[in-house]
Amino acid sequence: MSDAQSIVERIVGHLKRDPSYRIVGVYTDRQLATVLWHRAWQLMRGLALTARCRRVRWPVFRGNRAVIEHAYALTSGPGLILEDGAAILALSRDGIRLGRNVTIGRGTTLSCTGVLARPGVGITIGSRSAIGAGGFVGGQGGVRIGDDVIIGPGVRIFSENHIFEDSALPIRAQGEQRVGVSIADDCWIGASVTIVDGVSIGAGCVVAAGAVVTRDLVPYSVAAGVPARTIKSRRPADPVSTARAHQADQ
Repeated sequence: MSDAQSIVERIVGHLKRDPSYRIVGVYTDRQLATVLWHRAWQLMRGLALTARCRRVRWPVFRGNRAVIEHAYALTSGPGLILEDGAAILALSRDGIRLGRNVTIGRGTTLSCTGVLARPGVGITIGSRSAIGAGGFVGGQGGVRIGDDVIIGPGVRIFSENHIFEDSALPIRAQGEQRVGVSIADDCWIGASVTIVDGVSIGAGCVVAAGAVVTRDLVPYSVAAGVPARTIKSRRPADPVSTARAHQADQ
């Protein structure tokens, strides 16, 4: 390991408050210097956010064209990363609450209110969770994401549905139904997954890329398909969890 890599490990470990942080792999000094340069600029941009929003804890890494609307409704622990083009639209009843060391990927949108006439509930994301590039989280009906959750690029989470039963009225005039979405700790949601309103995903679940989740998943399920179905349990030696996973698909 080079001296530069060791220095970067100490800096990142300090900022993340994680003394065990290590870089797996080898980078050139030029690569590490470029990373530090970009992060330093993001840190400078983040100072403006912490200055006008007392509930956002330093440090904040804010990329180019990262938009924060209604910043007074945003709460965040230290270590927030908003990559280039991220959009935080926090207008809602409960606002947006982020834990420690949360990452919002490039071009990802967190939006709590769709129409002014009916404010949304809000979004909560636990510590050390990350949403990949190009994602969308709609918090109109409330979205709760736990700690240590990995959400891949292009994932879409919706917490409301349009009512359309009356064919004599325009759908837009029939209002919305809101239940909310919950994703427990330690889940991995693969790329381009869609999660619809009313779904609860238990702890430790894995959802395969491209799946559409339309119903609850019991803890430690592995699900795939359109609509998503449980294909196995991550704890196959546990007959109780396997039986529950099977029952969920009946």
